Amino acid sequence: MAPPSYVDLGKSSKDLFNKGYNFGFLKLDSTTKAGDRKEIEFKTGASHNVASSKLFGSLDVKYKLPAYGVTLTERWNTDNQLGTVVEIEDQVAKGFKLTLDSTYAPHLGKRSGKLKGEWQNDRVRVNTDVALDAGPIINLSAVTAHEGWLLGFQGGFDTSKSKLSATNVAVGRTTRDYAVHTFVNDGTEFGGSLFHRVNNQVEIGAQLGWTSGDHNTRFGLATKYTPIKDWTLRGKLNNSSQLALATTHQLNPHLKLTMSAQFNIQNFQEGGHKFGIGLEFEPCC
Repeated sequence: MAPPSYVDLGKSSKDLFNKGYNFGFLKLDSTTKAGDRKEIEFKTGASHNVASSKLFGSLDVKYKLPAYGVTLTERWNTDNQLGTVVEIEDQVAKGFKLTLDSTYAPHLGKRSGKLKGEWQNDRVRVNTDVALDAGPIINLSAVTAHEGWLLGFQGGFDTSKSKLSATNVAVGRTTRDYAVHTFVNDGTEFGGSLFHRVNNQVEIGAQLGWTSGDHNTRFGLATKYTPIKDWTLRGKLNNSSQLALATTHQLNPHLKLTMSAQFNIQNFQEGGHKFGIGLEFEPCC
């Protein structure tokens, strides 16, 4: 099994902190498939920002051509942005994936795009991308794995200024029950994360970080508890005294309901708390 990409290092802990929370929003997501081989996928989403009362919607249509290793995705959202993603996998070389991601805003006449490449085998995963705009930044990252240990590097080069824009290093270890991840970004930002699967029902995670010259340490704790198959409880707390709680209930095989809230427990009486509800619909294949 290939190692994860650099951005996915510490993903188990990140998911505990990020997935299953939608406070401040009312959301509705739907995913459906069509075709004899379910090769066409329609993904629609709508979200209402409670604070700003702004409504945002999006539509993605994904079409797969397995015989040619090609996946085509067309995107549109209510900000009037059109996007096209073309992915070609295992055609240039085994384990190599080439992606062209482009966006066009007709009302602004603005175009942007990024060309991405990824190559992987059982020991190494290499990712690179370059913006197709003027003065592009070239990004390169690599992760190697050996007996559960992971070593990663990420760098960026600004062609307009002819200098490095980022130099990041990460080290980690991943097993079936736990994952540890540490990183250093540009020699000034330090951090790490921990994920532990206590049993089939309980998962816990922690994140820690600080920046040179700043005496404040950032940290957070998160947990996930699944008492029964169709019901999940989540909670997280950070050093800013923000407490978030969420519950997800699989109402039936097609419909999932999520309710979440965030409280400022240090200044509870002042308000500013956030609440959210989300529905996800996905019919069975």
